[in-house]
Amino acid sequence: MQRRTFLLSLIAASVAPRLATAATPAFKPQAHWFSSRGDLLGNYHLSGFSADGSLAFDLPLPARGHGIALHPDGTTLVQVARRPGRYLLVVDANSGEVLHELESAEGRHFCGHGLFSADGRTLYTTENDYEGKRGVIGVRDATRGYLQVGEFDSHGIGPHDLRLLSDQRTLVVANGGILTHPDTPRAKLNLDTMQPSLVYLDRRDGALLEQVAFPATEHQNSIRHLAVGADDTVCLVMQHQGPRSEHPPLIALHRRGEALQPCTIPDELHARMRNYCGSATVDPSGALFAVSSPRGGLVTYWSAKAGEFLGHTELADGCGIAAGELPGEFILSSGRGDLVRHRIGGGADHAIVLDLPDARWDNHMVRG
Repeated sequence: MQRRTFLLSLIAASVAPRLATAATPAFKPQAHWFSSRGDLLGNYHLSGFSADGSLAFDLPLPARGHGIALHPDGTTLVQVARRPGRYLLVVDANSGEVLHELESAEGRHFCGHGLFSADGRTLYTTENDYEGKRGVIGVRDATRGYLQVGEFDSHGIGPHDLRLLSDQRTLVVANGGILTHPDTPRAKLNLDTMQPSLVYLDRRDGALLEQVAFPATEHQNSIRHLAVGADDTVCLVMQHQGPRSEHPPLIALHRRGEALQPCTIPDELHARMRNYCGSATVDPSGALFAVSSPRGGLVTYWSAKAGEFLGHTELADGCGIAAGELPGEFILSSGRGDLVRHRIGGGADHAIVLDLPDARWDNHMVRG
C-alpha cells in the first residue's frame, strides 16, 4: 500500500451516522493492540486485536487515521486524523463504541498525534495554525467531554509527535519544521527555510524548557516521531526533505541538557531507508527501541543506553510498531497486511493472523 495515495476527505455532516457503532464479532475479546488501516475499497477503519488473532472491533473511520492516544487506564483511546484532517474520535477501547466526535478549532487542523496527561484528565494534540504559520499544542479537558480549554505554542512549525517524560509535567515535541496549508494539503511550502527542532515544554502552561536542533547544514532533516525510554532517553526519527544524495542522521537519542546523539546505521541499511523513518517505539522494559522504515522494507532495533545497533527485521512496507508483552518484544505491521510478533534474540518471528483479509495497516500502532 502506498500511504501517500490515500484520499484525504472529511465530510463532517456524515460522520455521526457512519460511526454510531463498531463492527464487532459475537464475542468481544480484550484488545491488546490498536491500529488504523485501509482496505482495498478505499475505506478506513480503527481495529483492536489480540496476539491470538482475536478481533475485538473494527470501527469505520470518516477518513484516514494516523496516531492513537491511549488513556492511562486503558479503557479509552483517541483516534487522530491524518494531517491535515480535522476529526478526533474518542473510542471505548474494549467495545469500539464511539464516545465523542470532535473537530479541530477554526483555523487549525490536526497534525496526526495526541497524548493524555498521566492522570488522564487532559488530552494534548499537535496542530497547525495555518494562517499564523506556527505550530500549536491543543489542550482538551477529558473530564468535560474533551472540551478545548486552551492551546500553547509549539515553538516551531509543523509539530507532529509528542510524548510525556516521567516527571509527568514535561512534554517533548517533535517540530518537523515543514510549513503546510489545507488549500494544498500535502505540499511542503518552506523546504529552503525549514527549521525542525526537538522541544521540551511544561504541559501546565506551555513554557519552553529546552530546545535542540541539528546543525544548520541539516535543516531539512525533519524530526517526525518519538519514543521515550525508561530513563527519559528520547529516541527521535527523521524524514529528510533534501536531496537524495545527502545521508543525514535518521535516528538519534537525546537526554535533557545534552547534545543530540545520532545513531550509526550500518551503511547498507542507511542507503535502503531512502532517508525516511516511519515510526518509533520502546519495548516493555524501556531499554530497547524499534524504528521502522517502510521505504526500506525493514525495522531496526537499538539500545536506549548507548544507541547501539542490535539488528533488523525485513518487512516490506513495514511501518506500524508497538511494544510486545515481554522485554525485547515488538509487534510489527505492514501496508501489505502483515502482523508479526518479533522478539530480539527470540528465534523465529510469529505471524498474527486476523480475519481481515484485505487489511492494509497504517503508519502507527499502540499497545493497550
